[in-house]
Amino acid sequence: MKKISLIAIALSCALYSCSNDGTDSTDTSTTASLTYETTSAATLPTTISSYVAKNYSGATVSEVNLNSDGTYTVYVSTGATSKSITNVNAIFKLNFTAKGLLSSSSTITPVAISDLLTSIVTYINTNYVDATITSAHVESDGSFDVLITTADKVKIKLNFSSTGEFVSAYELKANGNHRHHHSDKHTRIAIADLASSITTYINDNYAGSKIVTAFSEADGSIDVFIVTADDAKLNLNFTADGTFVSVSTIDAFHLREHTIITAANLPAEITAYITTNYTGATINIGHIEPDGTYEVYITTAAAAKLKLTFSATFEFISEQTKSDFGNHVSISLTDLITAITTYINTNYPDAVINGAHKERDGTIEVYITTTAAAHLELEFSATGTFLSVETR
Repeated sequence: MKKISLIAIALSCALYSCSNDGTDSTDTSTTASLTYETTSAATLPTTISSYVAKNYSGATVSEVNLNSDGTYTVYVSTGATSKSITNVNAIFKLNFTAKGLLSSSSTITPVAISDLLTSIVTYINTNYVDATITSAHVESDGSFDVLITTADKVKIKLNFSSTGEFVSAYELKANGNHRHHHSDKHTRIAIADLASSITTYINDNYAGSKIVTAFSEADGSIDVFIVTADDAKLNLNFTADGTFVSVSTIDAFHLREHTIITAANLPAEITAYITTNYTGATINIGHIEPDGTYEVYITTAAAAKLKLTFSATFEFISEQTKSDFGNHVSISLTDLITAITTYINTNYPDAVINGAHKERDGTIEVYITTTAAAHLELEFSATGTFLSVETR
């Protein structure tokens, strides 16, 4: 009798949509040297999405896998190709390089778990004791993809040759391919201070990309956020000495981070847009978000407070009024309470105050640039008592 509980589940292209890799998981063991994450078709580089649209017109992208080495696997189902070859039940598996070039393609067909080769089942029984096979399919070249859940609830995609020899294993990481657990203990790194091995890797593998921001994580690894030339927004993880580890999409943890940018340092295209479309407006402060977009806060000539959003390539996206900003309200610099300005003048002589706002809980955040060109966020109580400082 087979050791593994065999559950015959017909293949859907949504290979797995969740895993136990939550923020608080312990991740005591890694059962596969390579990992993958599922992401949306909207995150695909334009080279890939354009290829799919051209060659699989009318088909549906049912799943996208971003592998930890930067390559992509795209599953396309149901529809005629541009060559008018109709196969209503077809599921196509397309593999792309990190640069968005097609490396291989195949048609996949569900296979009953009970029909798997004995050598495949034996391999799984031996190497993943008490694992459960959840689904499997055979590719047009005869190779097999088998999806399992280990006894520790880790989800893994195993690939075998047509004769049943093990080829590779990819572990699903629901919260991204990064090999560390996020916490609040990370430090922003100036892009100019990144190791040359990191910038060289990015230039070689993502030519024309823009480095948005970087962080040193609690485990010493380095996260670098880039927007590629074809608009993919990626989080590259490196060891402390600059060796590439993995690539993932930008996660919710880092999306809350942003870099302060003064009006004088905004791209010329953005300031030109504001000058043309908001004559007489004052630019108060700007943020560069981890996905490369810009948020710019302005006060118009009619005293309306607006937030303008621009793409990473400086195209205007949207306008929001003050009531839509969220949980904080801008404060005019002339309205800052004396205790705050005194604290700043005393502790940061000659610093420039770039902007300030009041949070919903009454605390006040003030953004300054010191004489040493450090961008800081100072937090004060509602009465002006200093609470904390964070480097931006």
